[in-house]
Amino acid sequence: MKALCLVGGFGTRLRPLTLNCPKPMIPFANRAVILRQLEALRDVGVDEVVLAINYRPELIAKFLDEQASSLGMKVTYSQETEPLGTAGPLALAAKILGADADEPFFVLNSDVTCVYPFKELLHFHKQHGHEGTIMVTKVE
Repeated sequence: MKALCLVGGFGTRLRPLTLNCPKPMIPFANRAVILRQLEALRDVGVDEVVLAINYRPELIAKFLDEQASSLGMKVTYSQETEPLGTAGPLALAAKILGADADEPFFVLNSDVTCVYPFKELLHFHKQHGHEGTIMVTKVE
């Protein structure tokens, strides 16, 4: 199974932290947010992740290339030459994600941290058999 993580943002609201470190690599409870996401994806059966990168791509690639083998995942990079918004990276990675048209894939923003209910989301999606399932949460 595959996933697309959107990691291209500039992290302007977290400056000055993100001037030298891309937002997905910022530690949360002593661990980079992106690593927490990749581990949760791995635990639900994702074995290939496409990272849509834009800001400081060399830092993200170096960091995750070092981590990929311990995660047991294939990591591929899809670099935007200009910011494409939310759906643009999905179009750029379509050939990779759509190689197995019958298998669902996850798309997520890299700056979200929570208890990821990927297993439940995947089960719900398969039970309802639609083209897409979106998970949201109410924020007060």
